[in-house]
Amino acid sequence: MDNTNYIALSRQMALWKQMDILSNNMANMNTSGFKQDQALFTSYMVQTPDAQGIGSTPLYFTEDFGSFQNFAEGAIVETGNTFDLAIKGDAFFCLETKAGEMYTRKGNFTLNSEGMLVSMDGDPVLSENNEPLFFAPGESEITITESGDVLTENGFVGRLKLATFADNQKLLKVAGTMFENIEGNQMVTGNDNIVVAQGAIEKSNVNPIEEMTRLINVQRSYEYVQQMIDEEHERLSNTISTYAQLA
Repeated sequence: MDNTNYIALSRQMALWKQMDILSNNMANMNTSGFKQDQALFTSYMVQTPDAQGIGSTPLYFTEDFGSFQNFAEGAIVETGNTFDLAIKGDAFFCLETKAGEMYTRKGNFTLNSEGMLVSMDGDPVLSENNEPLFFAPGESEITITESGDVLTENGFVGRLKLATFADNQKLLKVAGTMFENIEGNQMVTGNDNIVVAQGAIEKSNVNPIEEMTRLINVQRSYEYVQQMIDEEHERLSNTISTYAQLA
């Protein structure tokens, strides 16, 4: 395979990765607490034996070297549901899962059969004491303050554990709205600048119109590169046929 096709294929692979990410964003545009992913690309230079002398240039390939999460806050929508919670500010709810402590902005919680506050997947929501939050049978006047204090008509239940990280980009997305921290990325709790809204959820921060426009542009770019590969293949075939006739 010649250099032209190698360069074109490197571009196609990067575009395919970008289409995959954009499609996932579109699929989650209605998922509360979802954070948009964006692909990262660069070009790298390869020096070849033919790229010497005046007028010669090295080859440039496209490389996708990862992605990053857009942690911009999504729109907060009131639901009126007691256990729907949204965070205003840079913080995450803390959940105890089978894989360890995880973090999310998806705050549509509920009570399980034991009166424990859990996520829709059944993972306990943690308090600042790293303990689940329980409600007694019959408690109905449940209030969650802006600071995360959980209260009922019988008094104080606990305070939500709200985690803030030194670098959100170091968080690993392990599921649609769940993140895992890595060693060395400092976490703090009890940030006074964080506000909890009860009876509301944070929507996805994906803008469907912008994302669809990006997806269409990427598809067109992919088709253009494929057309270039086809034309290059035809050119080489014609060249080989011509030399064969002259031989």
